[in-house]
Amino acid sequence: MPCPTLPVFQRYGLVASTDVQITSSAVNESRSESVVGVNPTNPQNLICASKKFIDPQKYHFTISTSYSIDGGQSWTESQPNMPAGWDGMTDPDLTFDHLGNAYLIVEPLKFGVDITGMGMYVYKSSDGGKTWAEPVQLHPDSTDDKQWIDSDTNPGSPYYGAVYAVWGANTPLRFARSTDQGKTWKGVGNSASGTQVSNDICFAPSLCIGPDGVIHVSWHLPGTSNIMHTRSTDGGNSFEPVTAKIAGVSSLTNFLPNTDGWPHFPNATFRVMTIVTSCMAAGDRLLIAWADYRENVSRIYYRIATNGGTNWLGSNSGQALLPGYFEPGQHHFHPQLTTAANQAVGCAFYDFGLKTAKYTIDVKLCESCNDGDSFSYPINVTDSPWDPAINAPWSHGDPNVTFIGEYFGLSASYDSFAVVWTDTRTGVQELFFDKGSVIAMSVPPHVPAEVATILAGVVQDGGGLVIVDHKIIRIPPWDPVIDILNALVAIDSVKEIRNREAARAIAALRAVIADVAKQGTK
Repeated sequence: MPCPTLPVFQRYGLVASTDVQITSSAVNESRSESVVGVNPTNPQNLICASKKFIDPQKYHFTISTSYSIDGGQSWTESQPNMPAGWDGMTDPDLTFDHLGNAYLIVEPLKFGVDITGMGMYVYKSSDGGKTWAEPVQLHPDSTDDKQWIDSDTNPGSPYYGAVYAVWGANTPLRFARSTDQGKTWKGVGNSASGTQVSNDICFAPSLCIGPDGVIHVSWHLPGTSNIMHTRSTDGGNSFEPVTAKIAGVSSLTNFLPNTDGWPHFPNATFRVMTIVTSCMAAGDRLLIAWADYRENVSRIYYRIATNGGTNWLGSNSGQALLPGYFEPGQHHFHPQLTTAANQAVGCAFYDFGLKTAKYTIDVKLCESCNDGDSFSYPINVTDSPWDPAINAPWSHGDPNVTFIGEYFGLSASYDSFAVVWTDTRTGVQELFFDKGSVIAMSVPPHVPAEVATILAGVVQDGGGLVIVDHKIIRIPPWDPVIDILNALVAIDSVKEIRNREAARAIAALRAVIADVAKQGTK
C-alpha cells in the first residue's frame, strides 16, 4: 500500500501485463474464435482452443488446443485427434469441471461446395490439456451448430459436478448433460442427448450456472429486437418456457452495411453480428450483455436479473455498460463476460475504429466490484492494436467478406481474468494471451473526484493510473502516487477553510498533483 498510515478505504482496478503469443502459425493456419479455461484445481493450468484454418480462401478449418502450466507465460499446442471421416471441426468451447477435467465441445465437418456439420461431440482431457480422449457423440444432426458448454463448480449446488451443453443456429435449442464426468450424456429429463428444449428458434445460446445449480440459457436471433431466456431449476430435468427478458435491442444486423448477406462495420470487411454473453455475479445475479447499435455506433449494453433470474432490474432494453465513456467512431463489439472467484465481474470486448491513421482493433477489459451495478473504465489488454484485414480468411469462400471470429476467450481465476484473442501483429492471425489482475488500493476517504480518481493502483511494480482534469495519466513504478495521495489528503483538510488563502492552497496543491503526474509520463 502506498500510504499505510493514512485513513483508507479500498478501491479496485485492473492492471494488464505484457501480451504473450500462444501460437506460431503458417500463413494458411489463421486462428480465430478462441476460448480459454482456468483449471479450478490448479490456476497455473490454462487451456485455450480456437479454429485453425486449413485453407483460408475455401473457409476450411479444424480446431486446435494449447495448454499452459505456468499461468499463461508459455504455451504448448496439443491438437486433438480427428476421427476418420471428419474433414475438419468448428466452433470450439471448453470448460473445466470441479475435479480439473476439461471438456471441449466441437462440431465436426465435411468439406464440399461449403462446409456441412456432422453433429455435436465432446472431447475430454484429464491431464490439463496435454492429451485428449477420443470424442463422445452428443447428437448426430447436420443442423447442429453454435454450441456452448459449462460445468457446475458450485459446492453448494445439488448438481455439483454436472456438465451441460447447449446449441442452436436458427434451429430449436438443444441440450445435453453429464453427471458422471463425461462418460454418458442425456437430454431433458430422461430423453436422449441433444433433445430439443422447446420449439423456440435460437441462435448461439449462452450458458451459465448459478450458485444454487440453476441453469440459465439466453440468446439473440440476429435482426430481431429481443433477447430470449430460459432456465432449469432441477439440473436439466425440465426447463421453463422461453420468454423475452430484454426488448428494444438494436441488432447490428439491422443497422450495419451488408455485403453478400453479412453485416460488417464501415471501413471493414469482417462479418459481425449481435451475439449474447452471460455470467453469474454474487448474490445469485444473472448478467446478460450484447453489442447494440442504438447510439448509432456499436456499444455494449447489459441487463441484470436478481434472485436467480426471476427479478429483472431497470429498463427492459438494458443499460449501457460504460455510460459516459466516449470514443467517437470506435465500435465496441463481441462482449465476453465472466466472474472471478473473488466476485469481481469482468467484461472484455473488441474495440474497432480509426487509430493512428488505420482501422484497427484493441482488446479492452473492464471490471465490476459491485456485482455488476457499474463497470470501471476499460484498460487496453493489447499492447498495440491489430489490423483485422491482415491474413483474414474469406467467410464461406467469399472474397468480399472476411472472418476474424464471432467470439474470443475470457475466463477467470481467483483475482484475475485470462484473455485470449485473435491478433495480426506478426502478419498472421495468431492467438495472444494476457491477464488482467483485479487489484485493491488504499486511498484517503473523501477523495475529491474532480481532482483525481485512482483507477488502477500500486501493484507489483508500483505503477498505476490517475485521471487529472479528465485525462488518464500513467504513473510509472516509483513513488509519485504517494505524493499525489498526500496532496489529496491536504486538499481534503484545507477545503473546509473558507478564505482566499485556503483557495490558493487548494489551487497550488492541484497544480502539484498535475505536475507530479506529468513528470511521471516523461
